[in-house]
Amino acid sequence: MRAWATAWWLLLGLCVTPPAWAQVHLGGGWADSIEGEGAEMASLAWVSAQRHPWEVMAGYIGEREGAHVPDAVFFAVSKRLVWRRWFASGGVAWVSEDNHVLSGHGQFLTGAGYTFGRTSLSLRHLSNADTGGRNRGETFVLLEVGF
Repeated sequence: MRAWATAWWLLLGLCVTPPAWAQVHLGGGWADSIEGEGAEMASLAWVSAQRHPWEVMAGYIGEREGAHVPDAVFFAVSKRLVWRRWFASGGVAWVSEDNHVLSGHGQFLTGAGYTFGRTSLSLRHLSNADTGGRNRGETFVLLEVGF
């Protein structure tokens, strides 16, 4: 839990000036089932104001008790490529857990989504890209609202 709190405070520290708050996104979603059990997830992100923006995200993926998968916190930096309202993103991430789902602390975060107004809906995948371990990864649907 301490890593989770540290990641959130670091992200909030990036967003202390009023103009920066215009690019803050709060998200929630659902992670794909592992051994028959899904998990809730939440995120807080800062997105730059460029045509192809940078995204700095802190996230939380809930515990799956039946599948013996503890909750995980991640911190990611990725680049979004935008075409009209569609986007694809890819970047690097650090994860608090090293287990059979997220093998190793170094991960990649990829995604694709659609933005409508201040809201976006995306499908994301957090994985180590087969750099070691079982490499199962986490796939989740994320609904974000910008402020």
